[in-house]
Amino acid sequence: MARKTKRMEEVTDKQWELVNNKNRELVEEFIDYCVTIDRSPQTIIGYTSDLRILMNWIREYCDNKEFFDINKRDVSKFQNWCIKQELSPSRIRRLKSSASSCANYIENMMDEDYPHFRNIINKIPAPNLSLVREKTILSEEQINKLIYNLVDLDNIQHACFVAVLAASGMRKSEIIQCDMNWFFGEPNIVEGMYISPQIRTKGRGVGGKRLNKYIICAIADKYLKLWNEERIKLGIEHESLFITKRNGIWERIQTTTIDSWMRTFTNMTGMDIYCHSFRHYAGTWLKRNGVELSQIRDFFGHEDSSTTEIYIDIGKEENLKGMLNFLSQDSE
Repeated sequence: MARKTKRMEEVTDKQWELVNNKNRELVEEFIDYCVTIDRSPQTIIGYTSDLRILMNWIREYCDNKEFFDINKRDVSKFQNWCIKQELSPSRIRRLKSSASSCANYIENMMDEDYPHFRNIINKIPAPNLSLVREKTILSEEQINKLIYNLVDLDNIQHACFVAVLAASGMRKSEIIQCDMNWFFGEPNIVEGMYISPQIRTKGRGVGGKRLNKYIICAIADKYLKLWNEERIKLGIEHESLFITKRNGIWERIQTTTIDSWMRTFTNMTGMDIYCHSFRHYAGTWLKRNGVELSQIRDFFGHEDSSTTEIYIDIGKEENLKGMLNFLSQDSE
C-alpha cells in the first residue's frame, strides 16, 4: 500500500503541563498574535501543534530550557531527532517553519524584553525535499467499484461523498461546506456542473481565498439523488449535505470525520485513499474528456496552469494520441 509515512503523535495535555512556563506562555502569546493578524484557522492549528511538539522536545532533551536560549546545536539536535522519528522532509520543514515564525515574533515584537535574541532556526539547512509518498491514482473502474460496494453495504452517504469528491476534486476543508441547496431546490447548473456559492478555500486569513466550486453532474447526480432519498427516509433536515450524529443530534461533518471515512475506504480497497487522490481523478477525467488545460485550471481555481498539471495523470503516449489526426483528414 502506497503513501505511508510516520505520523508525529500530538503532545498530551499532561506532557504540556510539564513544559517550561515561559515556553507555554510564549506559544499562547504567539498564537494570540496570529489570530490578531488574521492567520487562517488551519494555520493556527498547525502552529499550535508544531510548537507544542518543539517545546515538549526541549523539555525532554534540553533540560526544559527557555526557547529564548536555544542555540544552533539545539536546532541541529531537534532536526536530527525528527529524522530519527522517520518524519518526512516536508514535515520537518513545517516544524522548523513554525519554530522560525515564533522566533520572528520574538525578534520583532519582544525585542525590548529580549534585545539580543536572533532567529537562528534556519541556520541549520532543512532536509532536501524528496518524494516519500507515492500518489494513489484511481481509475474510473476503481472509483465505480468503491461506490457500488458502499451502496451494497447500504452506506449511501459514503457513496455520495465519494461521487461528489470524484466530481469536484474538493479539499477536505471545502467539501465539509457543501450544503443541500447547492444541489436541490433551485441549484445553479451551468455547462453540466453544479456551481456552489463562493466558499472559503485554501488561502491566508480567516476569510481565505473565496471561490465557487464546480461539481460534475454526470459523475455525482445519481448518488446525490440516492442520498437525498435516504435522508428523507431518515427524516434528516440538516442544511449540510454530509452529516454525522453526535449525542443524538445531526451535525455537519468535520475534517476528522473525513479522515475516519478515508481509513474506511482504504481498508475496503486495499489502496491508500486520501482526499487529493480524488482531485487527481477529477483533473484526469476532465482531460480525458477533451477539456482544455486552461478550463481545468479554472475548474480547480488555480492561478497557474503548472499547478493544474500536477493533477492530470496522463502519460505522454496517451496525451499525444490523435494529435496528428488532421493529416489523415487532409489526405482524404
